[in-house]
Amino acid sequence: MNSLFSEISDRIPDEPGVYLMKDSSGDVIYVGKALSLKKRVRQYFQSQKNHHPRTRVLVKNIADVDYIVTGTEIDALILEANLIKKHRPRYNVRLKDDKRYPYVKITTNSRYPRIFLTRKRLDDGALYFGPYTNVTPVRKTLDILARIFGIRRCKKKIGADNRYTRPCLNFHIKQCLAPCSGEIVEEEYQEMVGEVVKLFQGDSSSLIHRLEERMNQFSSEMKYESAAMIRDQIITVEEISNQQITTSGWDDRDVIAGISEAGNIYVQLFYVREGNIVGKADFSLAGLENEEFSGEVLAEFIKQYYQDSPVPSEILVPLHIPEKELIQKWLSGKGRKDVRIHVPVKGDKKKLLEMAEKNALMFGRQARQGADSGQYIRQALEELKSVLSLPSPPYHIEGIDISNISGTDAVGSVVVFEDGNPLNGKYRQYNIRSVQGPDDFSMIAEVVKRRYSGIVEKSGNLPDLVLIDGGAGQVQAACRSLNEIGVDIQVIGLAKKFETIVLPDSSKTVNLPSTSSARTLLMRIRDEAHRFALSAHRRKRAAKLTHSRLDSIPGIGKNRKRALLQEFRSVDRIERSSVEELARIPGISRKLAEQILAYLKN
Repeated sequence: MNSLFSEISDRIPDEPGVYLMKDSSGDVIYVGKALSLKKRVRQYFQSQKNHHPRTRVLVKNIADVDYIVTGTEIDALILEANLIKKHRPRYNVRLKDDKRYPYVKITTNSRYPRIFLTRKRLDDGALYFGPYTNVTPVRKTLDILARIFGIRRCKKKIGADNRYTRPCLNFHIKQCLAPCSGEIVEEEYQEMVGEVVKLFQGDSSSLIHRLEERMNQFSSEMKYESAAMIRDQIITVEEISNQQITTSGWDDRDVIAGISEAGNIYVQLFYVREGNIVGKADFSLAGLENEEFSGEVLAEFIKQYYQDSPVPSEILVPLHIPEKELIQKWLSGKGRKDVRIHVPVKGDKKKLLEMAEKNALMFGRQARQGADSGQYIRQALEELKSVLSLPSPPYHIEGIDISNISGTDAVGSVVVFEDGNPLNGKYRQYNIRSVQGPDDFSMIAEVVKRRYSGIVEKSGNLPDLVLIDGGAGQVQAACRSLNEIGVDIQVIGLAKKFETIVLPDSSKTVNLPSTSSARTLLMRIRDEAHRFALSAHRRKRAAKLTHSRLDSIPGIGKNRKRALLQEFRSVDRIERSSVEELARIPGISRKLAEQILAYLKN
C-alpha cells in the first residue's frame, strides 16, 4: 500500500458502517458497507491479483475514502441503499430504469370509499391493485366504472359531522352516486364498491355481463353507435383482466430473473398479487460491463429496488445471494411482515422463474437492437455535421411545417428531436394569426418568429438545426424571421419530390444517397412535423364543424355546455325544456335558464 492508502486505512475505525470512495474531483464513485470498515477498506489496497477487473479500475481512481459508522450491520445496509440512491456512484450496480408503475387505490378504510390511480403504495389500510405497466386501459376502466357504478373520485370529506353538501357536476352527468349529498345509503354504496373490488381481483364477469346487457339493449333499439361504444368498453375491461395471469397460491410475491447479453445485464421482475401476475418491469443495470449475472449482482439489485418499492411476502430468485439472512431481515422490517427470499427448484414457482428468465432474454435482445439503433443515430448526426459544415453534431433538431386548406384553419407545428429521438412533451402548435389567405412563406415566418423569440425571452435552449418542410422560399422566410429577432441557427429545408436538402443560399442544394442515415433521420423529422401539423389542423376544423348554438349564448362556457348536453343530450331537447328543469343543473341559475330559453327560441 502506498502512503495515501496507509493514511486512509489508519484513520478508518474497526466498526460497522458505510464507506464512500471518492475520486480526485471529490465525487463519490463507490459506496459499500461492512461489519468492519477498517478490514473491508484495507482489502481494496492489498494485493489486487484476485480482484475483479472492475474493482482494479475502481482502486486506480480512489483519491479518498469517507465513512459513516452505524450501530449495527442492518443499519449499515439501510444507509448503504440510501447513499447509493443519492449519489448514483459510477462503480456501484445501478438501476437505469427508475420506474414507478401506478396502482389502483380503493379507500376501503373509509365510510364512502373513493377510487383513483396512485404511484405511491402506503401502509394506510386501503386496498391497492397493481402495479400496472400499461396504464391506458386502467384509466379507461376507471372512467367506465364511474359511469356504471358511480364510485366517487373526489377528495371530499363526507358525512364527518353528519352534514351533507350539494352534489357536484359528476352526479348530474351520472358519473357519481353523490354520497356527499346523502343520495345513497352507506350499505348500498359499499355494495357497489364490492363489485368494483371483484373486478380488480380478477372477477370481471359481473361487470362484463352488465355491459353486454346494455349493449344488447342499444342494439335492439337500433342505437348502433352507442352499442359500439359499449363493445369498446367491454374490450377495455377484458384487457385489464388479461393483465392478470393466474398462478397457484394466494401470497403476494415478486419473481426476479436476470441474464447477461452482449456484455450487459438485464433484469425482469414479475409482480404476483393474490395469485395473479398483474404486471412486469424491465431493468438494465449500469456499471457492470462484461460481467455475468451473479448472486452478488442480484443482491445489489434487491437492495436498490426495494428501497422505494412495496415488499411482498416472498421473492423468487434464480440464484443464492450473499447476506441472504441480513437482507431478509431488512426487507421484513420495511414490509412489516416476514419476507422470504427463495430459489425454487421445481413446480409452479420454478415455471414462473423460467417465464421471467425468458422475458429477460427478450428484453435484453430488444435493448441490444435499441443500442444498435443508437449507433445509427450517432452516425446520422455525424454525417449531418459533415454535410452542413456544423461545429458539432446537431443533437437538438426542430422540424416545422404548416397545414391549411386554401389559407383557412392554418396551423403551424414544431416538433423537437434530441439525440435522434422525438420529445413529444416539447411539441408545440401555433394557430396562424397574422396571415390571411394561402401564403405558406408568411406562415412559416410567423411560426419561426413566435417560436424562437419566445425561447430567447425565457432564456431557453435554442436548437442546433431547424428543418423546414419545404423548399427555398420557406427556408428564406424562416431565415428572415431569425434575422429580425437576432438569432443565429442553421436552417435547412427538405423538398419532398427528391428529398433534396435546401440551404439558405437558394442556389445550393445537397442530395444524399437513399442509404444515407442522415437523409433517413431528416425524412423522419419532416414527416413527424407534417403529421403533427395535419392532426392539429383537423382538430381545428372539427371544432369549427361541431360549433353549437349554445356557444353563442353569453354566460355559457365549456363546462356549462357539457353539463347541459350530458343532461338533455341535444340542443333541441334543451329548447323544449322548462326554466325549472334547466335551473336544476349545477351552475345554471334561474336567470341564466331564462336567457338560454329566450335565446334558443328566438
